[in-house]
Amino acid sequence: MVKSKLFAEVFYQSRIPQVIGDLEYRKPFYNQAFIEFLGYSAKELKNISMSDCSHPEDHEKDEKLFFELLEGKRKDYEVVKRYITKDGQVKTAILNVSYIRDPHTGNAYCLGQLIDLTEKLMIEQALRKEEEKYRLLAEHSSDIIALHEPDSTYLYISPSIKGILGCETEELLGRKPFEYIHPDDRDEVMKKYEKVVSDLVPMRGTYRCKKKDGEYIWLESSLKAVMDKETGQARELISISRDIQQRIETDELLRKSEKLAVIGQMAAAVAHEIRNPLTPIKGFLQLLSSGVENYNPAYTAIILNELNRIETIITEFLSMAKPHTEKMRVLKIEELVKQVVHLVRAGAHIHNKEIILEISAVPEVIGDENSLKQVFVNIIQNALEAIEVNGSVCVTLHTSQDFICIEVMDNGCGVPKELLPKLGEPFYSTKEKGTGLGLMTSYQIIENHKGKINIESEEGSGTKVSLMLPYVEVR
Repeated sequence: MVKSKLFAEVFYQSRIPQVIGDLEYRKPFYNQAFIEFLGYSAKELKNISMSDCSHPEDHEKDEKLFFELLEGKRKDYEVVKRYITKDGQVKTAILNVSYIRDPHTGNAYCLGQLIDLTEKLMIEQALRKEEEKYRLLAEHSSDIIALHEPDSTYLYISPSIKGILGCETEELLGRKPFEYIHPDDRDEVMKKYEKVVSDLVPMRGTYRCKKKDGEYIWLESSLKAVMDKETGQARELISISRDIQQRIETDELLRKSEKLAVIGQMAAAVAHEIRNPLTPIKGFLQLLSSGVENYNPAYTAIILNELNRIETIITEFLSMAKPHTEKMRVLKIEELVKQVVHLVRAGAHIHNKEIILEISAVPEVIGDENSLKQVFVNIIQNALEAIEVNGSVCVTLHTSQDFICIEVMDNGCGVPKELLPKLGEPFYSTKEKGTGLGLMTSYQIIENHKGKINIESEEGSGTKVSLMLPYVEVR
């Protein structure tokens, strides 16, 4: 009957109960879903007529429609009827009957398909339970859950608004949230809101919101658009807002305590670093003041060298600690690197050291020119100090994914792997008289530019320092 193997597989494997037979349903074929629906085995169904499985009260209505199908008055019909399963259970289902004809043989058949209303009712009940569960979650959530029109007008607000802002839900319905956002935060929130509506991408942001008593508190909100499938545009917006005022205050206290801890650590480190050169200075000055004969002038040179070391420590510490305002602007990073290389190249030649510069065209970056110059000078100078006479430092510039990468490679002594994690810590340096403050400052500057520093080194083979800065996207 079903000549196509593919169509036969679809029929027998379908999850919809189906039966197909001639116009009098002689020798019908049942799929597995139909067999399971009635509870009989396939063998048992061969000896049972369709009327035996139907509820007696539905025979008349079903037969009338079936005869209209046979007489050609209709090509299909749909009727709600009851079936009696093998275990005596009564199941209600929608029966769809279609008149079909085999195009090859011209034989006519009837195809019956069932939709179990019991299962549908169970699904509807489950959906109602889900809706009730989500409603309960919204009504009892500590966060503010709100539904908005595309223009941001409130359609629904959860009762938690009362505990957070002191407002009743009825006071805000029909109004827009921008009326309550702090004027300094309004533009930023508006930009994110417009992006959610236009691009249908979820966004998150923090801002200050006015309470009923006029006080402002910090909120964190997530906003998501519900798309209209027909228009492809935002139909509604869902926002979830959380009171983060306590978190903001706690973070501020933590930042202050961290600053105090850092100040204490730095003060201890500076005291330790300064105490070291003071020891020989004090000793030689005591020796000089005692009126010792044959005083060696070399002692004075040592005193001056140690004083210079103290001055260097204090200068680097002050340059790192003093506040300064970064002037961010669009920069041509290749020009900046060229200037720095030209600056330090003369000193390198004096010591028979070479700087090789390899630059390719790269996008622009947003940064502070003086701060970035300070980083480049620190890194290149460190590389020059790590190499011997006739050694070389290679500076390359290229684009890597979302970053511009400035690589400084030397063929110097390298750094042991176990010491790499300590680089960038204050007063830790692989150089004999280094303070580590220069590299620490470089890390801080690059971090302020939303970039990162990566150091790779192998003892005896050299070091590669990669500075990565996000570039400006061309629109």
